[in-house]
Amino acid sequence: MPFGRRAVGRKSAGSAGGQSERDWSDAQRLRYWWQAERNLLLRTLTAVPPDQVNEPLAEGAWSPKGMAAHRLFWEAEERAAIEDHLGGVFPSLLDFPTRRIESTNAAAVASLGDRRLPALIRALEDLRGRTATLVERISDADLNTQGNPARILLGVALEHDREHRRELESRFGPTSQGE
Repeated sequence: MPFGRRAVGRKSAGSAGGQSERDWSDAQRLRYWWQAERNLLLRTLTAVPPDQVNEPLAEGAWSPKGMAAHRLFWEAEERAAIEDHLGGVFPSLLDFPTRRIESTNAAAVASLGDRRLPALIRALEDLRGRTATLVERISDADLNTQGNPARILLGVALEHDREHRRELESRFGPTSQGE
């Protein structure tokens, strides 16, 4: 495959392995961008100026530290959902009631938000590494099939990371494109 556990930053996904991205399967594309967005979010969090880690990104928004706590919580939920899928069980996360998202987010940030940002980033990196080992076990057939729970989980997770990375970048600017 044209990717591994490490994504290649913002370089074109098609530059990896001499294969054009348009020739990639959905599984290849999903795995690549899932990892790339995770790495970009972590890099963007790491670049937040120390005096800004507790400052909300906008009125009513989370601080970078709160955002890291939020993603750490949901990463654990996503990992559990992937474990369920690999075990042949429908991931309950896909049936999570939308009416509970806001209160769950608030509880997650409150329970994890007392940690310092660097500690949250390290915990997120560690958990993401362990999640990546599970993602590698998902079959290409699952990720190439529309509506498959694993495909939905990875797609939602990468969009979630992308959304928060863009929020950070809108405040602090993009991080370096190099690895």
